[in-house]
Amino acid sequence: MKYMERRGSGLRKIVSENEKLPGYIAAYKPEFTSTATDFRVILKNVNYNLEGDGHQVIHQVTHQVIELSPVSKQILAFCTTPKSKKELAVFCGFKDLRNFTLKYINPLLESGHLEMTIPDKPKSRNQKYITVRSE
Repeated sequence: MKYMERRGSGLRKIVSENEKLPGYIAAYKPEFTSTATDFRVILKNVNYNLEGDGHQVIHQVTHQVIELSPVSKQILAFCTTPKSKKELAVFCGFKDLRNFTLKYINPLLESGHLEMTIPDKPKSRNQKYITVRSE
């Protein structure tokens, strides 16, 4: 179909990006195989053995918190007063509340940047979200 370039730079990038991940060891190197009819890449889960290693898990979470997406920044700026999930989605231009929640609201809640106004009842129809002020 000639949609991909022939240099194979994507394969080198997969290997180099994998090596940068916390918890990476040589045993987790991606495996590439091909036959006449297919091409396979096996990416091993570098986080598999990290459950007991709190330092690396904290490093990953800290790294994720530092890099807020433009949409996340927009949400935090808008939530200086409590806003509903629907208000947030409309403000940011999203129609699918489920994906919006999974991609933006939940990570902001988990990182402590955003909090619920009714934390005891996370599924309440009156639930609103407000930015946590960092001091």
